[in-house]
Amino acid sequence: MNNYFENRKELLNSLDDNSLVILYSGALKHRSADSSYPFVVNMNFFYLTGIKQDNVYYLCKKIKGKVEEHLFIYENDPVKVRWIGAYLYENEAREISNVENIHFVHEFDAFLVKTLRNVNIKSVYIDLENSGYTGQVNFGKVLKDKVNSLALDKKVKDIYPLIVALRGVKKPYEVELYKEDVRVTNLALQEVMRRLKELDYEYQVQAVFEGAIKYYGNANTSFETIAASGKNAAILHYSENSMKMNKEDMILLDLGAENNMYHADISRTYPLSGKFNELQKKIYTIVLECNKHIISLIKPGVTIRELQNETIAFLAKHCLEQELISSLEEIKNYYFHGVSHHIGLDTHDPYPRYQGELKEGMIISCEPGLYFEELGIGVRIEDDILVTSDGNINLSKDIIKEVEDIENFMSK
Repeated sequence: MNNYFENRKELLNSLDDNSLVILYSGALKHRSADSSYPFVVNMNFFYLTGIKQDNVYYLCKKIKGKVEEHLFIYENDPVKVRWIGAYLYENEAREISNVENIHFVHEFDAFLVKTLRNVNIKSVYIDLENSGYTGQVNFGKVLKDKVNSLALDKKVKDIYPLIVALRGVKKPYEVELYKEDVRVTNLALQEVMRRLKELDYEYQVQAVFEGAIKYYGNANTSFETIAASGKNAAILHYSENSMKMNKEDMILLDLGAENNMYHADISRTYPLSGKFNELQKKIYTIVLECNKHIISLIKPGVTIRELQNETIAFLAKHCLEQELISSLEEIKNYYFHGVSHHIGLDTHDPYPRYQGELKEGMIISCEPGLYFEELGIGVRIEDDILVTSDGNINLSKDIIKEVEDIENFMSK
């Protein structure tokens, strides 16, 4: 069974008859001189085709219930092959995607013009994801404008919400790929804990983790590694990782391995000395118990908004009891982010964050935290949770987080 074909089949069954689908993998972005930024494929395109290559088009006609698929790829130039290696050959693209009709990308425009002349086609589906980033080409809009210039009688429809809704519920093969990235992340974090007491700078911690995921799994980072010691841990997306560490502080790590397009997303907080002091342990334990409490609530039918409300109530109650705050309302000064988001092909999968109930097969984070900048303490503990039919499975349960386990491991 071809997983990408099954993903497309599920999508195409939900589309209107007498329609056309056009998707684009994305383009290389020029960096400087003769260099480009590393290419990252459009994740919706990858989910449906398995193709990671730039400048590839997928076109599908669904007319009177019959589906006809086409893929447009680069034609290899023997000279360029010697310099930068080969792009996918036709047989390779066919095998990966299970799309039978393979063409070259220079044929796409003429093929599109001919296809849009088909009077049976009434609507055209395009991925019209609305990016908030300025200064970037919106390839969905480019395709929409091209279609409108060629065929005003066709209605353009946005396929983006349909694809991300499918991506929200993971297939068994996706869960297995995800487990592997969590496994590699765990091995790398163990390497960090082994060496943490001998390291002096945050960037050295980052280097140990990133070297270990490459060593143990030839993996890339899921996102910029956060290695925030002391008061830096109160900055949610701190990634400078440049400060010399005080051995009396803790370090908050937010990181993950990615080796198969799925992104592990784990947070752990460790004492740099190998042992928590009393204040650190008090704050850490509140976050840990909150993490475990929220995980126990995750099941089909619950919403992320409900989990967030329970997180705020839990942290406020226990911080007040431990005299870390003077009123329940004060918790907003020390906890100021969401407890969960969807995870998958993107670290923050684009499934509507607070809308709708959790379903079996979804993977979400559970990441409560407390941030006392004035105390030089920030704690976040994040696990990756698979929603099951009657509850959940903590995919990162083997990444230790109990105070005693961390101290014992670091003492060896």
